[in-house]
Amino acid sequence: MFFNNYINISDTKTLLIATILMFVVGYLYSLLVAMSITTIPIGIGCITIIPLILGAFIITPLKLLLLDKFLPGFQINEFWTYMILTVVLSIFSISTEKNKKD
Repeated sequence: MFFNNYINISDTKTLLIATILMFVVGYLYSLLVAMSITTIPIGIGCITIIPLILGAFIITPLKLLLLDKFLPGFQINEFWTYMILTVVLSIFSISTEKNKKD
């Protein structure tokens, strides 16, 4: 209904569910990054922050893949759509984490 050529979302309810699920997973990920940042003074955060930031590029396509496979009415049509969405969503999640530190 919304982006027919690249992403098929059947209705507004499916879009709302997909948004909520992406938010919940992103929120849990941001909690991990925040815990990693708070452990920098004891030396653990320095080791974990870089893998967590790089993990954003792994978690994002997994979120999209799980939505595509398990949420009826949500379908991503092409590989390049996955890639573009992954880059855009990862950039937003990393920039959000940088804003939280400031």
